[in-house]
Amino acid sequence: MPAAAILVAAVLCCSPNARPSPAAPCTIRLRSEAVVKGSTLMLADIADLSGDDEVLVTRLAQAPLGLILQARTLSRAEIFDLIRGLVANPKDVLITGADFTRVSLATRVPAEEEIVSVLKAYFASVTQWRQEEIEVPLIENLKAIELPEGELKLSVIGRVLPSNNRSLLIPMAAVAEGRTLRTFWVKAYVRVRAHVVQLAKPVPYAHPLQADDVRDALADIEEPGAAYFRTCAEAIGTTAKRALGVGELLRRDWVNEINLVHSGDTVRLVSQGDAIRVTALARALQNGKIGDRIKVRNVDSDRAITAVVTGQGEVRAAR
Repeated sequence: MPAAAILVAAVLCCSPNARPSPAAPCTIRLRSEAVVKGSTLMLADIADLSGDDEVLVTRLAQAPLGLILQARTLSRAEIFDLIRGLVANPKDVLITGADFTRVSLATRVPAEEEIVSVLKAYFASVTQWRQEEIEVPLIENLKAIELPEGELKLSVIGRVLPSNNRSLLIPMAAVAEGRTLRTFWVKAYVRVRAHVVQLAKPVPYAHPLQADDVRDALADIEEPGAAYFRTCAEAIGTTAKRALGVGELLRRDWVNEINLVHSGDTVRLVSQGDAIRVTALARALQNGKIGDRIKVRNVDSDRAITAVVTGQGEVRAAR
């Protein structure tokens, strides 16, 4: 056979548009459209495979074609290049069907509790409120959110503080296998109802708070992002920075405070994750008032970390 004829035959055999014998051990029939559930695209997601060589058919069906983070179009030539390394002899494979395949991710609307649980855990980690004190009564755009199907970890992006009974626009991410598959916005109402310190009578400027000046109250917290006194014992002895009115919920920035943690004290260290709350003992390395960031040393691990003072003898691991 002339050399030119041999070259043409070789090119035809290697081409994705080649038409080998119908008796090829594996036939790949590409679909024009495919909706996949996982972020990793497999050949079987976009094509029907058949043939006598079951080992080759199985291997190619499971061949990974890369990540699908959004809708994309693959040409027959691209698909052939992606599987070329799995085929010892190009003549063993016949590619038929569509010239192009449009691939998109299957999506779902998240369950309300799926979003609510993440928001409550997040706000509990960046404020003084416990999860059971935080409510998310409404997610306005829930039905407009589309998440990829499959196992996902949802998280809040950046730092967002709640504002009571007001609509918040919260950036979130959907992550799978360490990769961000989707970012989206949640429009939610957040409400905090908790036991805090309330003024029992008017208190003038520069007046030291006494026991009969304050009382415990279960109330809706107007500004959940602010720091409030949780117990009357903490408030007694502080000095008012301004005139305080009866019925007001006592915020920490309204008074001159005393240190709640002193260097050398043994304190309770709280670490708050997305779904768990862990406590341990730590030794304070600095003095601190509520909201101060101080250094503490974990008694068990002997590791020094930064923590936020949250109460008398209590700190929270800083994020």
